[in-house]
Amino acid sequence: MREHTTRKIYNVWSYFYDLFWPSIVHRRTTRAIERMCIQPGDRVLDIGVGTGLALASYPKHAKVVGIDLSEGMLRRARRRIEEHGMSWVRLTLGNALQLPFEDNVFDHVLLSHVVTVVSDPVKLIEETRRVSKPGGQVVIINHFRSSNRVFGTIEKWLCPLCQHLGWRSDLCLQELAQATGLEVDFRYKLDNMDLFQTVFITNRPASRPERQSTAA
Repeated sequence: MREHTTRKIYNVWSYFYDLFWPSIVHRRTTRAIERMCIQPGDRVLDIGVGTGLALASYPKHAKVVGIDLSEGMLRRARRRIEEHGMSWVRLTLGNALQLPFEDNVFDHVLLSHVVTVVSDPVKLIEETRRVSKPGGQVVIINHFRSSNRVFGTIEKWLCPLCQHLGWRSDLCLQELAQATGLEVDFRYKLDNMDLFQTVFITNRPASRPERQSTAA
């Protein structure tokens, strides 16, 4: 995946995204946001905010910033904000690999269905940690390659096709954690059939492994 290509793909997806994904995405993000325990005044960053499907789930007492690479996606998100009067949310156009924020700003960061969209997941995690406060909360919702050898092989085979649709199917959570020094607090699936995991991480200092890009 390369960002200029991804922008084009999701500008097209923006016209159809809400037709395909609302119920699936809403269930995952709503559950995750509930478990984030966002306190009054907390600053929250939603990376890859898309059409803003998750925005209504955030508490009004939070200060929420949504960022996305796609102008088309943000156009839909702005419309949603206006329709629902979500004055506690602001949107920013930007690249998740070069976040336009200062260090140690956010209490919570949500990366929903975005880790497998960027060209360099390791850089994404590094940027996420940079803008998160020490002890802040990072939540990742994403599909990761299965540890089952058969399913994992199939996901690798499908990756070229998935990339044409805007994401990759072969990213391994364990490899990403090893490359970034992430320590997972806990993770879960909505049910046994769910192909996506929700991963909770505390932004704590970690040993710095030799950087290895997990980019395709």
